[in-house]
Formats: sequence, structure tokens, C-alpha cells
Amino acid sequence: MSENSTIRQSRFSLLTRIWATREYRTTLLLMILTSLGFSSAFPLISIYLVRDLGAGLSTAGLFVTCEALPGLFAGVLIGRWSDRWRSRLPFLRSAMLWVATGWLIMIVSFTPWLVIAVGAMFLSVGGLLMAQMFAMLQDSMRRNGETQPELITTIVRTGWSFGWVFGPLAGSAMASQAGIRATFIAAACLYVCGLLLLRGLGTADPAAAHTPEKKAPHGRTNWPLLVFAGLCAMAVSGQAIRNTYLPIHVIAHLGGSIRTFGTIMAVSPLVELVAMPLAGLLSQRFAIGRIIAVGLALAAAEYLLVASSTTVWQLYLSQAMDAWVVAVVMGLGLAYAQRLSPNSPGAANGIFFSSFNVSFVLGGLVGSGGVPLLGVPHIFLLPAVLCAVSWVAFLILDRAT
Repeated sequence: MSENSTIRQSRFSLLTRIWATREYRTTLLLMILTSLGFSSAFPLISIYLVRDLGAGLSTAGLFVTCEALPGLFAGVLIGRWSDRWRSRLPFLRSAMLWVATGWLIMIVSFTPWLVIAVGAMFLSVGGLLMAQMFAMLQDSMRRNGETQPELITTIVRTGWSFGWVFGPLAGSAMASQAGIRATFIAAACLYVCGLLLLRGLGTADPAAAHTPEKKAPHGRTNWPLLVFAGLCAMAVSGQAIRNTYLPIHVIAHLGGSIRTFGTIMAVSPLVELVAMPLAGLLSQRFAIGRIIAVGLALAAAEYLLVASSTTVWQLYLSQAMDAWVVAVVMGLGLAYAQRLSPNSPGAANGIFFSSFNVSFVLGGLVGSGGVPLLGVPHIFLLPAVLCAVSWVAFLILDRAT
């Protein structure tokens, strides 16, 4: 039997195991549902603020900052507490209802500052929800004695990418026909549907799934994990700038429509469907740190391309590049973080996913402060610089650990 046939059989066996194990299957389906809801509505908020509510570009940039700021602090605290909970399910149910409520309140928000407040109070919980879903998956893998956790994690994370393939397309089509507020209603319904998947689910006790993490001597914290989270925040901060200013660039500068923007946004998650599992397979042959370093270098090149873009095809290419960045930074980055804190998955996930809140805070501030000086699309030069700095710093960190 050829090596390629062996690899294909191995991947098919892995997918079969994921679908046959209820905890794995539930996490995968939750990824798809919440991703569909989020991706169909969130990228349209900047257009909603600027076009429908008359907000300025700087105000639109502040939305992502305020939306991410509460989760920056809550993510670390809840991550640490969750490792001592008897079950993560009550939090998952409450978080889904809370986020769904936020999308519904968004419908009656007729001023920019009320939209920003809803993002800060309600939508910010989405990051905590995702962190706890992966912590639940980690608990189940430990209980099952999973021998390929990196592959399982990246394949389940592909569910989020799958939702992003269709979410922007469906959201932009719905917004064109029924208005942007209709997409907010659809997002709320999808989060509520996620509650059905949790019915009767029996998950591993977080406290029983792992041994308590030993504290570092002399009260030292896990500095490699914190540094890595900070570098991820720098590298991903461009996502906040992308979500805010890319639709404006497409519509105002390149003559595209909302549907054109939707197709552009769908490219990255479509490529991720291949890139994410491939990143997991590459992690079986190469050091994770080496793969992440390549992804960070690619991120800098990606934002340089967006900053210099004058035609739509360049944005399609940048989105394809972004898929590989997401696959290694967000997919393998989670596995890398868990290796830095192997005995506390909740805490590791909380810190890792809080880095994305940091990235949105950083990206929102950088975008809001830089766009009056640089304009669109040259504002994307700033995330290119941040990605280059994070790439160099990560090379030093990976060698030190």
C-alpha cells in the first residue's frame, strides 16, 4: 500500500472517530453553528455603523476595541476558574443565550454608541464561549486517552472555518435583500440552536480530567505562555482592522458591492478547510514552532499586499494567504499554548483566546488612531509591521523554550 493511501485512510479513520465520539462531534457542530451566526453578521457591523447610523471611520474602529476589552480580563479569570468547575456545560448554555440576546438588542440600536455598548456587554462573551468549547474538547480527549490531540483540535477548528465559508455569503445576500438587521436576527437564532446540541451531553469533569498545574517556584508565572499569547495578539490584530476597513475599501474605493465583499471574505475560510487539517498533518512531521514561524512571516506579507491593493483580485489572493496564517496561528497555536501549560487546559485556553481579545483591542486602537493619518487601504501597513515584529520575537521565544 502506498504512503499516500495510508495517509488518506488515516485521515478518514480520524474523521470517523470524531463523528462517532459525541463530545468531539458536538464541539465540531457547535463550531459550525456559532461560526455561521457570527460570520454572517459581524463583518457587516462597520457598514451598519458608517452607512446606516452615520458613524465616522474612527468610531467604527472603536467598536472592535470595546467589543474585545471585557473578554480580555474575563477570559483569563474564567479560564482559571473553569478548571475547578464540575461541568463546563452551564456556562456554555448561559453564554449562548447571552450572545443571542445581544444580537437581538442590536436590532433596536439606532445610535452608534448603543451598538458599541451591545458589543461590549454581550458579543464580547463569544470569545469566552469558544475558549470553553475547546476546553471541553480537551477534557474529553484527556479522558479518552487521545493520542493525536493536535489533529483532533485542528479538524474541529475547521468547523469554524466551514461556517465562515457560507456565513459572509449568506449574510451579505440577506443584507442586500432584507437589510442588515435581518442578519442580526439570523445570528441570534443560530446561537439559540446551539443549545439543542448540548441537551443530554455528558462531558468530562474538568477537575478530574487533569491534575492541578504545579506552580512555578518562587511564585513565578508561566511567562512563555503569556509571551506567546502576546505575540499572537500582535499577529492577529490585523483581523480587527480587516473586519472594520476592508468592506469600506471594497465598496468605497474598488467599486464593489456588499455581495462582492461577502465573496472576498469567504475565500479565507474556504481555503482553511484544506489548510487547517494540513497544518495538523504537518505538525506530525515538523516542529509546531517552525510551522507557526512560517505563518507569522506570511502574515506580514499578506498585509503588505492588502495595503498596496488596487484591484479586487489582490484581495482574493490576500484572503487565501490569510487562510494559512489562521491555520497555523489559531489552529496549531492552541496546541502550542497547551504544551506550554499541559496540566491546566482551561487556563491555557483562557489565556490563549484572551490574546484574540487583546488583538481586537490593539487592532481597534491602531486602526482608529492610524486611519486619519494613513487612510484606507494604507492602514494595513501597521498590522504588517506588527506581524513582522511578532515573527522575530517568536523565533527567539521558540528557541528559548
